[in-house]
Amino acid sequence: MKQIREPGAGGSYLKDSEKSEMYWLHKEIPGVYTVETLAKDYSIMRQRVHAILWLKEIEEKEEKKLGHPLDQRRPSEGWKFTVEKLGENGRRGGGGWKFVSLPDESSRPLDEIKKMYVRREIPRRRHKIVP
Repeated sequence: MKQIREPGAGGSYLKDSEKSEMYWLHKEIPGVYTVETLAKDYSIMRQRVHAILWLKEIEEKEEKKLGHPLDQRRPSEGWKFTVEKLGENGRRGGGGWKFVSLPDESSRPLDEIKKMYVRREIPRRRHKIVP
């Protein structure tokens, strides 16, 4: 007896734009773009379509509640980290303090690993390839 495989059982990578398109199609024309139709069109399993539609719906509600899109790109000025200096005996709350650390050395000195990451983030000029 041959086992029937559901389309997309192997899994495939979907970009966020494709997931958004899938949600928009299902939201605008639900009679045509059903879960089964979307699963076949995008070659993924029905459970994954359900999950994508559900997550996109939650994302849309959050964006409406916050009033701005949920964009997870790195800010142009870099991430800010909250650092807690430990107090006496290396314990929290024992005289230490918290401060916001910027991605450069302005708020605290960087160790070698962090310096390496800062160097990686600085864009380098690329040589032009002339044919």
